[in-house]
Amino acid sequence: MVVLAVAGPSVLDEMALHDSLSRVHPRMRASWLREHGLDDSYYTTFHRPESTGLSCLGRWPWGPSWELAGRDTFLYLGSGSGVRILSIADSVQPRMLGQINARGLVSQVVVEDTLLFVACGSWGAQIYSVSDPANPRELGSMDAVIGDLCVKDTFCYTVGSDSFRIYNVASPTQPAQLSAIRDSGDVLVEANGYAYVGCGASGTALNVYDVRNPHSPTLVNTLGGVQLALFVRGNLLFRTSVQPSYFSILDISNPSSIHEVGRIDGYGGMALYADDKYAYLSCMYDHSGLFVIDISDSSHPQLRDSINPVGVTEWDPYVPHSPGYGYLADDYGGLVVVDVHDVNNLSEAWSGYRADQSVDIAVDNGRAYVADHWVGTEIIDVTDPTRPVSLGVYDTSDSRGTNTVMARDSFAFAGMSGVAGRRSLRVLDVSAPSHPTLVAEDSCYSWPEDMVLRDSLLYAAEMNWFQVFNVARPRQPVLVGSCVTNTYATNLELVDTFAYISGSPLNVINVARPDSPFVGGEFYFGVSGLDVVDTVMYAVGQNAQFWAVSVANPTAPRLLDSLRLPSYDAADVVVVGSIAYACENVIRLVDVSDPTHLVLRGSAGVPYATWRLKYAAPYVYACCEDGGVCVLETIPVGVSERYEGRLRDKALSVCPTITRGPLVLEVATPLASAKLSVYDVAGKEVLRLQAPAKRSGLTGRWPVDLSRLSAGVYVLRLDVNGVTEVGKVIITRR
Repeated sequence: MVVLAVAGPSVLDEMALHDSLSRVHPRMRASWLREHGLDDSYYTTFHRPESTGLSCLGRWPWGPSWELAGRDTFLYLGSGSGVRILSIADSVQPRMLGQINARGLVSQVVVEDTLLFVACGSWGAQIYSVSDPANPRELGSMDAVIGDLCVKDTFCYTVGSDSFRIYNVASPTQPAQLSAIRDSGDVLVEANGYAYVGCGASGTALNVYDVRNPHSPTLVNTLGGVQLALFVRGNLLFRTSVQPSYFSILDISNPSSIHEVGRIDGYGGMALYADDKYAYLSCMYDHSGLFVIDISDSSHPQLRDSINPVGVTEWDPYVPHSPGYGYLADDYGGLVVVDVHDVNNLSEAWSGYRADQSVDIAVDNGRAYVADHWVGTEIIDVTDPTRPVSLGVYDTSDSRGTNTVMARDSFAFAGMSGVAGRRSLRVLDVSAPSHPTLVAEDSCYSWPEDMVLRDSLLYAAEMNWFQVFNVARPRQPVLVGSCVTNTYATNLELVDTFAYISGSPLNVINVARPDSPFVGGEFYFGVSGLDVVDTVMYAVGQNAQFWAVSVANPTAPRLLDSLRLPSYDAADVVVVGSIAYACENVIRLVDVSDPTHLVLRGSAGVPYATWRLKYAAPYVYACCEDGGVCVLETIPVGVSERYEGRLRDKALSVCPTITRGPLVLEVATPLASAKLSVYDVAGKEVLRLQAPAKRSGLTGRWPVDLSRLSAGVYVLRLDVNGVTEVGKVIITRR
């Protein structure tokens, strides 16, 4: 059964790396990769939004909440690839007024008067007018790798994986770069004419620049330590660090001679905010939660109280000048309101706007069901793809969240990877989408990673397991069959009586008898995603490979062609007509009209790496993990269905190569005494034709009808003028 072998990291290794990276703040991801001996240009090189032949109609941008900014009675919550504009006129009932779809993952939000600055890592930063909170308008952008930024007067200071830069933003529609210094960093602040640039996960320095002349910044000091967060109030600089973890207060009245005045060990905060009396510190390392530290005596800071809200990682706190309530950007917890009236007795007052990694999606009757890895299953109205609207959420955070989802009519099926060994298939009644309810639950051997619903059977691919459930009565699912597999499942496709499970190796399961499925084949190359159309499997995997493989005989696959996608890795693929959509850091369009001659046709930019693709006519839905869900248009993709002359490097051209039967053979010479023999995948001759006499010697084009043959892959052998030419064709009944 061993047919193909491709060297490279395993699917499991890639998934572990991906999952680890997803818990790292966007502004720190380039540093984190470097620290682990990896380099990915996606994080270190500026990207303009790519779109050649494919357009994004709409986006549901919500993902983990990392950044928060506030001004007056407004909050700006960075979540995934979007920013929620919220009113906090009612302190404990924030209300969303408007939203921004940013270009990439939001790594920082800063508000200055009526301008909102949104940094998006390798996608640069954008400037928005928020004078009308319900209708924010993009004014201009700064095209550089920007992980963090701060704004003072008419100057914007930015830092990323390549440079520390200064921009003049007096005209926000045309930001002008004034200077740049080669210095990578993850966090910065400006105070009194000096910029403090802190290196993050891989750096060990706090660099101080004199920026009083913005055209020529000068390095005046360097301090040791790894900086995770910086905040300035007056002549005091507050910073957090790890290895060792501590909260430190520095006197910066003389930037060239900075000294520490106070410190508390053991609190490696990810972000902080400070007023005259208290510092609000979000921690993750030695401790987790929101901590309030009394800084009224800066030489003796004292911990008052802490609280551990609903999320996993607390990122960015904000406390308005009128004390009473604090606001916290809390990873998958969204926005958390903390009662800080009594700093010795903190309590959670409210939480909402939760979202996290979008790892799977199902579309049924105008609704998208999104599996959030930690939060649960969200139901979105996509009848207008340009304006997706949330209808409701089924919260599964009690069992870690949802890995995969399927839906039909009034029921949704959610695959769970629970805590304490709790792994299950949950059935949800979604007839009232604003209040989805659990109606049934069945245990699984392992956690489902992908599912396919066909007729009354639900097929689930799991880690080292494959299971089949009868859901004819959705409120009473019954396990009817299962088998052990030899792979970490990432994707499942079902064609006829075979289930294809991507992984390393790829498994083919015979499901002719759903009560007795068994492994019928294993392909030893690392596949992370696949789609099967008739007798051809299109797969993507490690080292950015895209394969077209004949599976006319599923136990004996044959490689037809392959190509390398421009970036490092790809996660999934879906085929629509003659175009394959392959997802990596962008969506790639591959022309598969001739599976033996794959051609890269175009691309579309998405806010972050895509994990799963689903097609529901006429749209492709892309789960962009931390970046939310994109709705992509397929109809205008301008790839011609006519390919005469396209393969002039081949002596014989066949058009089209996927057909219901009619096709045209073309050779460079006249068809004098031409004979055509057609062979199936077993090498058996199934048809022999003679070119019509009236065409012999007149033209190199020969219309042929193979509709009498059954669906499958066939080899064409054309004998013309004593020369033999060979081609291939796929006959489909779609």
